[in-house]
Amino acid sequence: MQEQELSLKEYVEVVKRRKKTLLLIFFIAIIGSAVLSFVLPPVYQVKSTIKIGQIVDLNTFEKTPIESAVASAQFLQGPGLLTDAIRDLNLPFTLKKLRKRISVEPIGQEEDLVEMKIEMADPPQALSTSRYLTARLEERHHQIKFEHEDKTALLAQYDEHIAGLHRQIIDADESKEEFLAKYDEEVKGLYEQLALIEVHRKEVFTEYDTRIKAINKQLVEIKDDISKAKEDLERLREAFEPLSEAESRLLVGYMDDIMSKEDRYDTLMQESRETQIKKSELIRSIQVESDTLMEELRQIQVKKAELSRDTGEQHDILMVQLREVETEKTKLERLESAKMYITETIVPPEEPEEPIRPNIPLNIVVAAVIGLVIGLGLVFFLESLEKGK
Repeated sequence: MQEQELSLKEYVEVVKRRKKTLLLIFFIAIIGSAVLSFVLPPVYQVKSTIKIGQIVDLNTFEKTPIESAVASAQFLQGPGLLTDAIRDLNLPFTLKKLRKRISVEPIGQEEDLVEMKIEMADPPQALSTSRYLTARLEERHHQIKFEHEDKTALLAQYDEHIAGLHRQIIDADESKEEFLAKYDEEVKGLYEQLALIEVHRKEVFTEYDTRIKAINKQLVEIKDDISKAKEDLERLREAFEPLSEAESRLLVGYMDDIMSKEDRYDTLMQESRETQIKKSELIRSIQVESDTLMEELRQIQVKKAELSRDTGEQHDILMVQLREVETEKTKLERLESAKMYITETIVPPEEPEEPIRPNIPLNIVVAAVIGLVIGLGLVFFLESLEKGK
């Protein structure tokens, strides 16, 4: 630790002893950078952003860029255009030097935006060059549109498209009315079937209730007859003891009559149960048929609602398309085709007030840091040489 402190002290002593050399190199670097910055000619930058126009496709009405951003950038930096700029603007550059001063690149992933940067020592010259190149690009794109777009043909295409949309709307409405009428007819038929089923159910109820009521009435009558016959039989037994042969025969007759009535009673009871079962089964089958028709009716109503909604949406979509096409046609009618979707400068070039190079403060700071590093290195190098001797 003590050796390290002595070593640091020695470094400080070396700097103190040779501070004149260090300061001389430091100030030479600063003065040299300042002189060089003032001697170098200033460089001004003019920036502009160009939006590439569009061409309307006559078949699909889709808009596509007149040319790609890459192709536009290549045209702006092409030797033919730059040679014309040198000649027409009397620029003091060769083609190679002028190309180095012009930078044109597409902006990000955009297909229709390019940014142009021109760096020159003369701000008005840079501004006029930017405007000249932009004007030539606009002329080029105007010519391309003129060759590929025909306003008359485009208007005719719009008219045909509008007529087609009107036909589709009419067809959609007629189809909607036709299908809705069909569904209404089916719904009406199902309601009629349900009404018939309800009438049939009432008739069945009436018929079976009548039969059951008649059987029950007979059962009551037979039961009463059986009770009366049994009472008569009991009286005969009590009144005639011992029984004569004729009385015995009469008694047997009463017993046979009671047995036959009991058999008839059992038969009617069985018939009543069977009638009740048949009635229940028929009611169940009628209910199943009614439920089936109700489900079919529900499905038809759902389909009708879906059809109405779908056709309504289709009608709305067609109406939106129709309005859009009519709007585009109106725009085209009011403006010349060459003035629609044209190439234009969305960020126009402006004459710069301050140069981008040289940056005097930055250059001086950098030179000062470099001079300090070089001075320290030289000081310690000279100190090591003296110690070596």
